[in-house]
Amino acid sequence: MTSLDRTPVHIITGFLGAGKTTFLNHFIRERLPERIMVIENECGDTNIDGGLVIDGVEEVIELSAGCLCCSLADGLLDVLEEAAKRRDQYDRLVIETTGIADPGSIIQVFLEDPRVEQVFELAQVICLADAGLLEEWLDETEEALRQLALADAILINKTDTVSHAYVPQIKSLVENINPHASVFTGAQGVFTVAEIMKTSTTMPRSIGNVHSHEHHHHEHETNSHRITTFTLTFPHPLDLNHLSLDLNRIVNLYRHQVYRVKGIIAIPHYPNRVVLQSARSTFIATDGAPWQERDAREGKLVFIGRGLKRKVFEKMFNRHIVETNE
Repeated sequence: MTSLDRTPVHIITGFLGAGKTTFLNHFIRERLPERIMVIENECGDTNIDGGLVIDGVEEVIELSAGCLCCSLADGLLDVLEEAAKRRDQYDRLVIETTGIADPGSIIQVFLEDPRVEQVFELAQVICLADAGLLEEWLDETEEALRQLALADAILINKTDTVSHAYVPQIKSLVENINPHASVFTGAQGVFTVAEIMKTSTTMPRSIGNVHSHEHHHHEHETNSHRITTFTLTFPHPLDLNHLSLDLNRIVNLYRHQVYRVKGIIAIPHYPNRVVLQSARSTFIATDGAPWQERDAREGKLVFIGRGLKRKVFEKMFNRHIVETNE
């Protein structure tokens, strides 16, 4: 089954009060006349947000048993199985997570589970951020950091609630945490959906232009949220079979430190780029665009996490470089 045959899926995340449901309604209006099915998730017995989604959406499925990230086996997979049987009834699937969710497990389902991958294509992960409260949430919770780190598009919402001078500061903060995401600013949940749709979970933004660097998130005296981002560049192909062993080591030894790894690599005698990305407890390798004859076949991987030591990962990956005459 080609990507054209699969149903695109958008995950909307963001911490409490960031404006996810307001943006979802805007997204639905902008995509008309498309038919959109929505999966709403809320922790607790009552899903209030489900009643706030505008009329005209194909269907809203409410999951109120708990966070998707905590109950995947009983919740999301069952819903996706049912949704797969009714694919002719809608054109696009949107999942709005609870505000306190770490979306890593949800992403993993779409990238790793072959039953899901045959039917659904994860198009993008969108994270809403409240311009006035983002720094506070980052200081108080790990999940807010992970939501930003896992996003393909970050929407800084409610910019009308802060000073004009503060908006560039919060945008710079977000870009430092996640240098491969596309960052948009807006108010009242209104953003240019057509531009957001150009981002993709398998096409890192300007990956070739992201330079190696380290950024430290806005630090207080306690140094409570040190975020490290850096890019590793590989001028030659990598042996993916041997590299797999070290990828397993990363998710087992560094899973609480590594929030996201994403980029492209070349492998010997293979015509396509390989998109390599982490999803919680595993690494996923998928086909990317073909290499052209003029291409340098250079690999680049962006790492985002807490207190990561660049040299450790550089050494780990460099020992799998294969020098060829390609």
